[in-house]
Amino acid sequence: MRWDAHKATEPAIAQVLLQFADAGVFAASKALRRSTRTLNRIAIEHGVEFSTSTARTMEVRRQNRASMVTQIKALAGTRSQAEICAALGITRAVLRELAEIHNININSRSRGA
Repeated sequence: MRWDAHKATEPAIAQVLLQFADAGVFAASKALRRSTRTLNRIAIEHGVEFSTSTARTMEVRRQNRASMVTQIKALAGTRSQAEICAALGITRAVLRELAEIHNININSRSRGA
């Protein structure tokens, strides 16, 4: 098998993977020019764990979005959706999702009626 020729370099790669434990396997793959499959195999064999799992990433995203709710409530009465998105650095889809979850009226056209 082809990868057997590279077995000697795996301990060195495993040491480098420790630097990417927080960044994740994708970042390591780009930096080291190796496939994510190869790097995951090396990480498992050498006991390296990447701390960025999908569940953890989603939880951090939920917390960040939850912290924006008060800002959205404050801006909803005075600004349009595009202005709120620009101010918070989010997309309109995220804004609409948060508004729906937290019952925030972001429809700027209905205010004048």
